[in-house]
Amino acid sequence: KKINVKIEKLNAKLIKKDETRKKKILENLTDFKPLGNYKFCQIDETTSAAKIQELINEAKKTYKFTVFQFDDIAFNMHYVQIELIQQSLSIIINVELIENWQIHSPVIQELFIVVFHRSKSIKVWAKPDRFEYNYEIYELYNTNGILNCHIVYVQDSFKTWCNKTFNDNKNCGQILDFEDIDGPLCTCSYRPLKNFNDTWDLKQAIAYAFEERLDHTNFHLYKCLAITKLATVINEEWNYEKLQDYIQKK
Repeated sequence: KKINVKIEKLNAKLIKKDETRKKKILENLTDFKPLGNYKFCQIDETTSAAKIQELINEAKKTYKFTVFQFDDIAFNMHYVQIELIQQSLSIIINVELIENWQIHSPVIQELFIVVFHRSKSIKVWAKPDRFEYNYEIYELYNTNGILNCHIVYVQDSFKTWCNKTFNDNKNCGQILDFEDIDGPLCTCSYRPLKNFNDTWDLKQAIAYAFEERLDHTNFHLYKCLAITKLATVINEEWNYEKLQDYIQKK
């Protein structure tokens, strides 16, 4: 019990210190910058079927996607953002989901069927249960749903990459000879997760990895691009030196 109390006090002190540091760091962060070029497309009830068909044709030529679902609680709006990852230019499609949207539902369904085909590779940040919808006309997660695709969970992969890239310092109490994991004895300010089961928030991951800011002014636009950027450095196995070189050259 005494050990647990000491650990709890240490955690509280570390959390307070980390919160102060975060406030200082946030003021010095640069705005988020995607790794590649992109264009943005909005799909809502005013979008023509012809325009959506153009995007469907682009999706048919694309095999790698990033997907992020989000809600605008203030306006009771629901969105699915899809990034078509192409060599020269990524296409960001922001799909506004409206219940009983019957006019465009056939072409929207076709777009989802193409994107969420089992031959596609889909990057997501967290687990797919965060993508659940109750709208019957958007059966994303049923017959043609995301569960049939090759899914890459970037959040989990980032945690592993981050622990490997940002090693505990030599005086850290969490250092283990056989495994580099998050734990309550960690005193490294650049490793904010202090428990094994803690998970990275997307904004937090971008801030700590690239010293860049995702906030209310740009988060809706850059959700997928942020996930793709993190996935890229993981897949290309960027080390600490390459990451710092990128930050210095921005």
